[in-house]
Amino acid sequence: MKKKFFWKSFVSFSLVWSFLIILISGIVLYIAPPGRVSNWTNWMLFGFTKGQWQAMHTLFSLSFVILSVFHLIVFNWKVFWFYIMTKTSSQLNKKKELLISLALIVVVFAGTYFNIQPFKAVMDYSEYTTESWEVKEDIAPIPHAELLTIKELSGRYIPMSADSILLMIKAKGLKADSTGQTIQKISELNNITPVKLYSIFTPQNKTGENNATHTPPIQGLGRKTLQAIATERGQDVNVLIEILRKNNIQAIPDDVIKVIADREGKTPLEVWKFIE
Repeated sequence: MKKKFFWKSFVSFSLVWSFLIILISGIVLYIAPPGRVSNWTNWMLFGFTKGQWQAMHTLFSLSFVILSVFHLIVFNWKVFWFYIMTKTSSQLNKKKELLISLALIVVVFAGTYFNIQPFKAVMDYSEYTTESWEVKEDIAPIPHAELLTIKELSGRYIPMSADSILLMIKAKGLKADSTGQTIQKISELNNITPVKLYSIFTPQNKTGENNATHTPPIQGLGRKTLQAIATERGQDVNVLIEILRKNNIQAIPDDVIKVIADREGKTPLEVWKFIE
């Protein structure tokens, strides 16, 4: 006889697998490099790119929610309802435990929202870990430069014409149709990383520094405060504030570069140029 298919066991097993994948992908994303690095260097872990890990985490989280609802409503509704009816009154009488649990949730929520310790330390460690992946030689001229076309990169970020860059790429035997193609598209066509493609038309000089212009020497520029940048440069933060003020940009030491840029309608790179 054909064996009966047990849907309840199927859902239970699926919940376990989904939970494990959510846990693993969550840990990976906690330590993974930022998008500007992972996309530029085609970073992978266990054969998956960061984008694939993000997709896995999102889709299996959604699956976990759907399976949980299905498990609760379809298979255990009577048990669940009986538990609610018999336990609610007794549990609500435990006012101390109820208030402490609510207080804990409020503290965690507030600590996360206002970015205060010790909650801030958790995210600071994640940022420290993600930034550690960035290598100076692999820094893109601007974040997510792989999304720019050859035409957009030329002149402003690369001191060469778009046609010259295209000829250099073709001279290496690589496929490239036009200056309107993005670095990412050309990289995919030739099965190489964007940083490898970029190195073809921006050769390293003797000191190992990239010839491309306008590359900030500070990693994670957008998330740093003006005070942090001043400290790293060995400067008085008031000097940087005065430089920005002369360029009609108001700032205080604790201002984050991205916040300054957004407030002034500029990019973090444009703000950096004034400081530099």
